[in-house]
Formats: sequence, C-alpha cells, structure tokens
Amino acid sequence: MSDELEKIRKKRAKKRLEALDSEDEGVRQEVMDTLPWAFRLNKTTGFLEILQNQEMVAITQDPRFAELVTDVLNRMKIAEEMFGDE
Repeated sequence: MSDELEKIRKKRAKKRLEALDSEDEGVRQEVMDTLPWAFRLNKTTGFLEILQNQEMVAITQDPRFAELVTDVLNRMKIAEEMFGDE
C-alpha cells in the first residue's frame, strides 16, 4: 500500500477511535453503526446477544459485560485498521 493511502487510513481510523470516546452520543452512535461488533436485548429470553456483523456469537445477562466486550473488540478492529501489517 502506498504511503499516502496508509496515512489516510491511519487518520481515518484515529478519528473513528476518538469518536468512540466522544461525549456526544450521536457522534459515538454514528461510528458504532459502522463497526462489526454490537449487542442487542432479546425481549423473549431476556438475554443480551453479542453480535458480529449482525450474527449472534454469544449471549450474556450482564449489560456491562456486553458493552465491554463489544467496545474492546471494536477498538481492536480500529487498531487493526491503524496498524494493519505492522
């Protein structure tokens, strides 16, 4: 990959990472919608489903755990974009 493209990729990833720490929920949600990891509440079972690319991969009853797992995995995805092949 050319140096210029790599710089653009890193700059974009850095902005996405900063948006995750934003206190503006709209900005944060906009970035979260583009990332592969999320969670949702299944109203039938009461479990929180952890999703990767809209596919359920795990369940939990602890909302803090679901948020922690998805946040860490999304941050790792952004870090992978920033540092790629390094």
